[in-house]
Amino acid sequence: MMSNTALATPGEESLDTILTLPEKTGAIAIASACRDTALEFVNDAERWGKAELAMWLMGPYAQVTQYVPSATSRMRSEATRPIPLLREIDARMVDRVIRNARTEVLATLQRTMDPEGGASFAFSMLAAGFVVRCEDRQHVTGWVPTTDARRLADRVLSLLAADYLTRPTEYETDLSICGACTAVDFDGVSRLRGTCHRHGSGMFAPKSRRSTLPYMPEGA
Repeated sequence: MMSNTALATPGEESLDTILTLPEKTGAIAIASACRDTALEFVNDAERWGKAELAMWLMGPYAQVTQYVPSATSRMRSEATRPIPLLREIDARMVDRVIRNARTEVLATLQRTMDPEGGASFAFSMLAAGFVVRCEDRQHVTGWVPTTDARRLADRVLSLLAADYLTRPTEYETDLSICGACTAVDFDGVSRLRGTCHRHGSGMFAPKSRRSTLPYMPEGA
């Protein structure tokens, strides 16, 4: 007999799934961590190399994607291809992957400023299985990213989807993309002005590069 899951439409499994978060882990706190991690990539990645990308993947990204059991990915029906180690990939290719991912994420964020565009984005992330619903011990519901995304752009977008599904109004009212440097923030004044505070005040100081890691994670 075929299970109900097999008959579900794309994304329906995510809507029916409620993941219980660990004690002292709040749904809103998860959304905030997802936003901060995604913005770290969007606002800093232009200056990243392989080491900086590795640090992000193994640090903040790994932290916010730890809540969905790893078995979830293995249960998916499609076959998965071996993922090369990041250190085995040419540095120029990593630069291109980072640049293309950032461009795609910025374009997607621009669309989420409109309610219809945001809804389309959220559904696509649900259909792909990149986010699932969660509930904390205070029965506050939210969303968490899964580890199913393989493309770098999708990994960043899964973080934003978890945040968007929890707090969609802030994308429609506060999300801002600086017209001068494409820095992303959630600030109503910057949104109205069209530039970030650094450019609006005439002051701009680029951030320094991060320190490097002695080893690299899997995937890019």
